[in-house]
This record gives sequence, structure tokens and C-alpha cells, in this order.
Amino acid sequence: MDEEKKKNKGKGDGKVISYLGIGMVLLSFILAVTVTGLSDSEYFTENLIMTISLAAAAIITIAGYLTIAIIVAAVATVVFAGFRIYSVIMLQNSFPPITFLWIILPAMCVVGMAFYVRRYTPLILENALLKKQIAELVMIDPITGLYNLRSLFMDIQTQISYAERNDSPISLMIIRLRYPAEMKKVLRPAQYERVIKQLSLLIVDTVRLEDRVYSIDENGGFGIILTCDKEGTKIVEKRIRDKLADPKWFEDVSDKKIRTEIKIGYLQYEKAKYNRNANKFKDDVEEEVEYDL
Repeated sequence: MDEEKKKNKGKGDGKVISYLGIGMVLLSFILAVTVTGLSDSEYFTENLIMTISLAAAAIITIAGYLTIAIIVAAVATVVFAGFRIYSVIMLQNSFPPITFLWIILPAMCVVGMAFYVRRYTPLILENALLKKQIAELVMIDPITGLYNLRSLFMDIQTQISYAERNDSPISLMIIRLRYPAEMKKVLRPAQYERVIKQLSLLIVDTVRLEDRVYSIDENGGFGIILTCDKEGTKIVEKRIRDKLADPKWFEDVSDKKIRTEIKIGYLQYEKAKYNRNANKFKDDVEEEVEYDL
């Protein structure tokens, strides 16, 4: 641990390079303003073009496209230098010496921005990686508090194995709101989330403790692993529909009268048909949901 700290201390945290970089960027823009102010009005157009090139290179560097920024700065510098050399040698024109600063200003700006963002690039990449890892590890739906689709797939494999070993039935039921898009148009986001929350409570209140309920999407989709055969699943479906007919479940959601309708699909697991293929099992249940007209 001490060796690691000494190693990091020796490397520094990049503050000096970062400050140097931002200083170079500020100096390049100050010089750009100075060149524009001290030049005659006849050079205003070329000064404006070079200033825009300078700003574009800086913005592209911040966006993380250093190679493109270098190309932009290089093209602007080469075109400007080429035009100057041609005008001086071939046309015998003379220019204010200060305007020749445009040959180095784009490069100075890009190098400065590269120094500045160099300190923060590892942090940005680390944060992006952490967010991805957290998203992959999250197993709980934030609205309903139920386990999510990832959990469903993990648990259904275990339940299928258990059912096969004990020669016991297992079924999967999927429930979805019938008109989610229309409800989102009528309800505010908070009210729509309340509908999903209430529907989850209704479902959990209906099924047995040994049955597992999952929130499988943000639009009011639920999956239920049922330790019963297809006939037992039909009974669960009837109970859910009967409870849904009671308006008290959604009476506090909105001042407007809303009609909450659902689609339900379910199948009993068949070893010969699915052979522990949870994806195919779920896809077939999803088809049953679509057939629920």
C-alpha cells in the first residue's frame, strides 16, 4: 500500500500539466484577440476564419476527438501559411508581422487542450466503467422494488432445474398494460409510475408467497414464476383480473378516471419442448400475451 502511494505521489495528480494546458489555451485566445485588434480591417475576414478554426479545434478536443482536432488545426495552419508564403514570394505583398502568429496559435490551442483533458480522461473512463458495472449488477426495479428481468432469467433457470429434479410443474406468466402509450399521454410521469406501482402491489397481493413476481420493464410489464401447472395458472389469472376490476386500486392516481387494462399470457414449462432454454420459454409466453385480445 505504501509503495503504491509513493508511486502515485511520484507521478503526481497531473495538476501542473493541467494548469499549463489551460494557460496555453487562454494565451492562444488572448493572442488571437490581440492579432484581430491590431490588424487592419482588411484582415478581419481571415482573422475571423482563423479564430473560428481555433475554437473548433478546442471544442473537438474537449469532445474527446484529439486526432480530428489536430487535423483541423493542421489544415488551418497549412492553408494560412501557404497563402502567406505565396503572397509574399509570388505577389510581393507585405503583411503585419503580428498576423504570422496564426501559424502557431492553432497548434498551441490544441496542445493546451490536450494537456488539460489528459488529467480528466482517466476519471471519465473510470466513471463510465463504474456506471456500466453498476447497471449490470442492479437487480431491483427502482419503481416497484421488485426484482427485474435480469433476476427473472437467473431464477427461472434455477426453478426449471428444481422442477425437473422433483418432477413438479412450473409455469411462467407475463402481464403487460394494454395501452401504455395512451396512458402516458393522459398521465404525468409520476402518475404513470404510480399506476405501475399499484399494479405491482395488486399482483403481489394476489399470488402465493412461494410464487415470485418480477418487474421486467419500465412500461408496466411483470413476470411471475408460478409453482403450479397451467390449470393453477388460470386460477391466478382470474384472481388478478377480478382484483383489477375493483377501482379502488387506482382511484388515488389521478383526478381523471382512468381505465387500467392488462394483457396476460402464460405457459407451463415442458422439458421436451424447451430443454432448459429460458429465452425460448419466455418468448413463447410473450406470444401468448400478444394473443390476449
